Formats: sequence, C-alpha cells, structure tokens
Amino acid sequence: MRTLPNLLSLGRIFCGPLVMLLIAQQSRWALFATLVVMGLSEISDLMDGHIARRYGATSNFGKIVDPLADSLYRAMVFLAFLDAGWMPMWMVAIIVSRDILVAYLRIFSQQNGITLSARTSGKLKAVVQGVVQIAAVVLFFVYGLHPAGWVTHTVFGLLLAATLVTAWSAVDYTLGFLRSVDIRATVANKG
Repeated sequence: MRTLPNLLSLGRIFCGPLVMLLIAQQSRWALFATLVVMGLSEISDLMDGHIARRYGATSNFGKIVDPLADSLYRAMVFLAFLDAGWMPMWMVAIIVSRDILVAYLRIFSQQNGITLSARTSGKLKAVVQGVVQIAAVVLFFVYGLHPAGWVTHTVFGLLLAATLVTAWSAVDYTLGFLRSVDIRATVANKG
C-alpha cells in the first residue's frame, strides 16, 4: 500500500496527454473515451490521498508528485480545450500561471522555514476545475462538436468561472505566503 498512492498520482500525469490526444480526434467516440479517462483521473485524485492517509503511506515523494500530477493533468486538459477552440489563451495562461506561482511560493516558504499548507481556495479551485472540465466535455459530447450558440456560451461561462476561482486562489496563496513571511520576520525581530 505504500506505493499505491504514488502510482495513482503518476498515472494521473499520463491521463493528461491521453485526454489531449482524444480531444484532438474531434469525434463523438473520442469525447466518450475522454470522459472515461477524466473520470478515472478524478477518482485517482480522490483515492491517492485517502489511501495514503488511511494506511500511513504518506511520503515526501507523494507530497511532491500529487500536486505536480494535478497541475500537469489539468493544464494538459485546458491546453486540449485551447487547441480545440473551446477556450481562449488568456484563460489558460491564468490557470497555468497560478500553479507555477503556488509551486514557487511553496519553495520560497520552505527556504524560509515556513510550511505553506494547502488552502481552502486551492481545494475549491481543484473541485471547480474538475467539474468544469468534465461539464465542458459532456456538453460537447451531448450536443456535438459544433453545437448551438448557447452551448458554446455556457462552456465559455463555465471556463470563465474556473478561471476566476483559479485567479482568486493565486491571490489567496500569495497573501498567505506574505503573511507567513511577515509573521516570521516579526518573531525573528522580537527574538
């Protein structure tokens, strides 16, 4: 059981390129296969942490690979959406930039002896992104790859909501980091 959570996380990394390949096929059967892969990826995301905590199988490798797998998988799905013309570049840029920013904030925190823990905004971001990604594919699967305008407007609205939640999460993590650094500096100056 010690390696199962890590294998689930690593498997999620490979789901991203598979989703990209499937969406690029621009066919109904490929969208169905995409939904299957996305469902498996979301289940693995729920299971890896649960198994690691339940069986005491947490590891430093897992603490690194799990958020990396989440970021890579979701970025690849959004890049597939961009390539398919479902999503504008600026949204993808905000979403990818947030994950890069948070990764570096964690590195800076560790260098300063601070632990930048997962924040509620990060968990909410993950849920919203996952739901929006699956909902977008479901809409294109049900209504076809060239649907009525209301479908494309609905997908755009969903993706905009995911982008806004992601941007808010970036701000929340940044403020949390700045507060942690400020608190540490205040404590150091009093000592």
